Amino acid sequence: MARRRSRFRFFILPLALLLLWAWGGHWTPGHRVLGGGRFAVSGPSPALAAAPGPVYLRLNQAGYLPADRKIALALTAENLAGRTFRVVAEPGGSQVFSAVVGPDRGGYGTFPHLYELNFSALKSPGKYRLVLEDQTSPSFSIGDRVYSGVIGLTLRFFRVQRCGDTGPALHGPCHLKDGTAKGGPADGEPTDAAGGWHDAGDYLKFMITTAAAAVLMLTAYQRHPEVFGNVSGQSLPGVLAEAKIGLDWMLKMWDPARQVLYYQVGDDSDHNGWRLPEGDDALRPVRPVWACEAGKGANVAGKAAAALALGASLWNDAAQPYYHPALAATYRTAAEQIYVFGKARPAAQSATDGFYTETTWKDDMALAAAELYRATGAAAYLNEAKAFALAAGNTGDINWGNLHNLAHYEIARLDPAYKPQAAAFLKADLDDMQLFAAADPFRAAVFRYYWGSVFDILGAALTARWYEDLTGDAAYRDLAWAQRDYFLGSNPWGVCWVNGLGEVWPHHPHHQVADLTQTELTGFWDEGPMNRSDWLAIGITLRDPDGYAAFQSESSVFHDDLEDYATNEPCTSVAALGMACTAWYAPPAATPAPPPGVLELLLSN
Repeated sequence: MARRRSRFRFFILPLALLLLWAWGGHWTPGHRVLGGGRFAVSGPSPALAAAPGPVYLRLNQAGYLPADRKIALALTAENLAGRTFRVVAEPGGSQVFSAVVGPDRGGYGTFPHLYELNFSALKSPGKYRLVLEDQTSPSFSIGDRVYSGVIGLTLRFFRVQRCGDTGPALHGPCHLKDGTAKGGPADGEPTDAAGGWHDAGDYLKFMITTAAAAVLMLTAYQRHPEVFGNVSGQSLPGVLAEAKIGLDWMLKMWDPARQVLYYQVGDDSDHNGWRLPEGDDALRPVRPVWACEAGKGANVAGKAAAALALGASLWNDAAQPYYHPALAATYRTAAEQIYVFGKARPAAQSATDGFYTETTWKDDMALAAAELYRATGAAAYLNEAKAFALAAGNTGDINWGNLHNLAHYEIARLDPAYKPQAAAFLKADLDDMQLFAAADPFRAAVFRYYWGSVFDILGAALTARWYEDLTGDAAYRDLAWAQRDYFLGSNPWGVCWVNGLGEVWPHHPHHQVADLTQTELTGFWDEGPMNRSDWLAIGITLRDPDGYAAFQSESSVFHDDLEDYATNEPCTSVAALGMACTAWYAPPAATPAPPPGVLELLLSN
């Protein structure tokens, strides 16, 4: 379940570099698979990733675009200098490419060698495997459409996370009695907080992560509408239909009459008991709905106002068949009110019980002001967006708590005069990320693997694409490719952390609904590795023997185990960040029109 997460930040780069220098399960029959299509099939056992033999091949299992840099890795105790690797067609096994093993990046864990296998020259579309010595890699594809199904796959996960009477998958309507106000002028009174998304494998709901997820989904759609499906007839792109679940819940979390913004539903007691969510209303106390404390809340308000303002802009587009001016006006009014609320409370509101600790807020207010300018055209919002953004500066990553680089990018898209400043902020972060990646044998752009470090990895990929989009400078494209490839399988464990994509993915996520329904949950983006000492300090006891024991190290561990809520728990904010990254690689895709009446149902729900 979603346990305590705090941001692990380092602000002094020289100290960081000094420290860097000093650093010397499987799927079982009877499980159902959620969804269909070419991604929703059960992958082989994790044993494939740790097959007997001296060489372990790691690559991006989702595949590569023809023009991509394509580097696989060979983790081994053997000296492979001068050896030859091959790429063979699948099926059939005919050789299509061969080359000499490339540079040795050095050791990882107990393995003294990590060799590069560069097959960038192979651009022909097709399905392949890589062969070295007596080892064969998972299959991968090359082509223009290798990422065509990833967004739809990810949206399936969001459907499982739905709360309330919102048409959830794998479980029934739940938490319809949310909740009772905790704090604020309505303390102790009933307040309607039903709906939204469960944050992770548990059933808590947070404005911090819900709003961040909605912002990432909607900004990605706004920049790349073609990859989310071209609307036709009465069709509503799936990403907008899903984002609306989050937006409508945010409306409930704002009480304009009493000037109360709520930031969380539930508390640590949610972790008492492993159960399906639909029984909670009858069996458990009504959940608390937490009001922002006096003087705090600019971070929550900024994220929520940005998301709602984006909704206002999108649903106010008269050129779209989903044009809904009344809904857009509702979103816009709430966004403006919540933004004013945030300006009056210039301090961060963290979640209770230490779940999500946040200290920054100016980035969120900058993003809110930028999106309100987009929605209203009022120049005052743009001026305030730039003032907040300059005060916020840059932080070196992007995640649920730090949206600095997204704010700079969005402002620059709205005001070309801001592009040089935005580019300077992004470049400063990217230079740091590049140094961190160079010090990691797998080229992950992390100073240190902490709980939730996949945000840094995906955030680096996204920041590099934003920078190139603003400047035309492709200097960080290799960095973006390396982060993408790491997440999709080019990591020590050989695991693709998008479930249902590739051949080897986690089969035992820390997720109550998936476990209790015995369903192979697909579409989630996993939390990924963290430092061994930090993981041990949490005190997690694994349920099963560690199938990846050979690939654990002091710097990073990952477990495909139901009990590991630190490295193997699905989270909505990670999935949204992954979807935003995917939008830069996915091809245009048409969305078929739904049956008559579906749009009306979605808009009235």
